[in-house]
Amino acid sequence: MVSGFVLRLVRESIPCTQAVLAEALGVDVETLQGWESGRRPLPNMRAGALWELRRRLPALGADVALVPWLDAAMDADRIIAAGLEDEAGGPHPLAGWVHTRDPAHMLAWALNGTVPPALAGRLPRPRRGPVAVAPQLAAADRAVFFDHLRGTTEAAARQGEGGVLLHRQALYLASYDQGPEAAAWTAHTLHRRRDVLARRGWSPHWAEARSTATALARLRPCPTW
Repeated sequence: MVSGFVLRLVRESIPCTQAVLAEALGVDVETLQGWESGRRPLPNMRAGALWELRRRLPALGADVALVPWLDAAMDADRIIAAGLEDEAGGPHPLAGWVHTRDPAHMLAWALNGTVPPALAGRLPRPRRGPVAVAPQLAAADRAVFFDHLRGTTEAAARQGEGGVLLHRQALYLASYDQGPEAAAWTAHTLHRRRDVLARRGWSPHWAEARSTATALARLRPCPTW
């Protein structure tokens, strides 16, 4: 998971081993290893424990510019989990609130390996051995995630005004899939919403217009034009 990878970067910025940080935080090393590997996702922690973790890391010498990225990484993890686990019952994380640019950067990192600009100078040098150099999803997981995202986009479009936020944010993230068939689907879907780009002045659809324009720019050049 993305937040586990970011936590590893935070630990290495101190720098210290997993055993040393676990002792400083008052947890066993297996717990810390679970956080970093994603076996124990940080978003599943109790709010109080998570707040304590965020408070303690800078005091232990962690890079204060890295620690806030844990929040964006956890947002990305929630969105990824919704796409991979396909659990029903609760609102989709893309429908609950407007996500900022930082979670989008975290998602781009996990989905296509694009390093967030703010972290480009803070990543450790690649090391020998089976150590991940990015929190990138496996190809099979990316395929499942994007397929679910396209289905979510189409379902949200049928919800009318109640699905506007979910539709806009799911469609925007779908444009990260650069496969030929996926790009053609995204371009076709975006074209159906080009009417929002023609609006002048304030409009309740201004956010959708911005997302549509950004996604279209990402797709160019595209053979479907």
